[in-house]
Amino acid sequence: MISEYEPSKRQTNIMVCVANQESCDRLIARGVERGGDEEAQLHVVHCVHTSRNFMGSPFEGDAIEYLFTAAQLAGAELTLLRAPDVEDALVDYAQKHAIAIMILGMSGPAADPDNIITRLQRRLPEIEFDIVG
Repeated sequence: MISEYEPSKRQTNIMVCVANQESCDRLIARGVERGGDEEAQLHVVHCVHTSRNFMGSPFEGDAIEYLFTAAQLAGAELTLLRAPDVEDALVDYAQKHAIAIMILGMSGPAADPDNIITRLQRRLPEIEFDIVG
């Protein structure tokens, strides 16, 4: 008897880190593009320091609603994090969710050897980083 067994595909977990409403659409779109097929699970994550508003806007409720809708339309899970150390929170989330690809927007001067992207890359060497300029 011949079995038509196919090895199961491993799900790719993609984490899209969004900082503000203006850039979230193109970052989420890159996540969808990188996911390619329905096997990828897209995580949209917005993290802020405990002392700050989530979207840094007086219209925070509207901004969060917009972000939720954008994530939902992309078939993504939206997570809002508030933490005393944003970098630690992003690293923890990536490790707990077995993230394979992390998508971020450019953060400050690219030449800065100690920007958050560089620090995340050092702390998460097993993850592929896709930096959207």
